[in-house]
Amino acid sequence: MDGAVRGTLGLAGASGVLRGDHREWIIGFFEHLGRCSAIKAELRAVLRGLKIAKKAATRQLLIQLDSTAVVSMLMTHSLCPSECSGIIQQ
Repeated sequence: MDGAVRGTLGLAGASGVLRGDHREWIIGFFEHLGRCSAIKAELRAVLRGLKIAKKAATRQLLIQLDSTAVVSMLMTHSLCPSECSGIIQQ
């Protein structure tokens, strides 16, 4: 899963891929987010991916991200900007 933003608070998108046990393609997604921060875009990508995995009744899940800040927020709920707290709670 990944989020991307053009500039500091530019147009943003969230995307991701769910793969099976043998790395086979199951489903991919992309979502336009409007304008937001890079952290919020990353979190929205995680949330969207988790919702898709839940709908597909996924029993085990390995999440891969390229943002150590987002991983830290998800693991400890620390350093979470107020704009992102609702996404993390979901």
